[in-house]
Amino acid sequence: CALLGHGNGCFAPGRVSNTEPYVAAHNLLRAHAYMVDVYRREFQERQKGVIGITNNCNWYEPLTHSAEDREAANRALEFSLGWFADPVYFGDYPQSMRDRLGSKLPEFSADDRKLLRNSADFFGLNHYSTNLAAEPAIATAGDTARRDRGIIGDHNVDLSDHPSWEKTDMGWSIVPWGVRNLLQWIDRRYEHPPIYITENGCAMPGEDDREVALNDTGRLDYLEGYLGACHEAIDSGVDLRGYMCWSMMDNFEWEYGNSKRFGLTWIDFKTGERFPKASFRWYSTVCTSNAIPAIA
Repeated sequence: CALLGHGNGCFAPGRVSNTEPYVAAHNLLRAHAYMVDVYRREFQERQKGVIGITNNCNWYEPLTHSAEDREAANRALEFSLGWFADPVYFGDYPQSMRDRLGSKLPEFSADDRKLLRNSADFFGLNHYSTNLAAEPAIATAGDTARRDRGIIGDHNVDLSDHPSWEKTDMGWSIVPWGVRNLLQWIDRRYEHPPIYITENGCAMPGEDDREVALNDTGRLDYLEGYLGACHEAIDSGVDLRGYMCWSMMDNFEWEYGNSKRFGLTWIDFKTGERFPKASFRWYSTVCTSNAIPAIA
């Protein structure tokens, strides 16, 4: 919300700025660190709970195998996920952000850094999609916080997705292997933390029609693909401990209102009636059997 609320104005408070997102994120991180400290000192021993933070990130795949494009993709991950996760695990922002943003990026005090470092008992991840990233032929100055990363995908939307990738109703690419790659990147960078996927799912087109929605084969394929990729990450050594599907039912989706349906349950927004989709029954079997059943 630092970017969407203070950068491009999509979310409340509707601010459009190239500097405010960094200030908002900075104070969010400081608030996180100080509250984690309070919980650990005053409540954790008695409650035996865990505390952490959840970040949202797509996977960024290099457009080509060139060193420049690989570096651009890694920089995009640092500007997206590392922006928040590096301070939580290391006590400061990624060096790539310091190098590109200079004084626009706030400084943490010594006390902030001490409290921030390792201020999470788990790594929470919201993940939905994958984008391509490439190094521009000519360096360009960022006129928005998103473009500060300096990758082609941020300046030309046509280059951010592969033409073969299918899309959800949000226009987000369906790339199951992207979650595996992102989980492996997190595992390497943050030294094997326990990870929980706190959101993953999709809105599919045509689901204002109840009959279309109840036979949601596209969502079934999406979930099967992403859960399978999660298992591939686990098999490679990633400590992935949980997966939460977004969402149990159709709901109010930020600036899209009721127009985008992510639910496993179809909601009649006029009457409040609820109708389980095919994905609901399939995912129920996943949960009860602790396995991924074949889609009939």
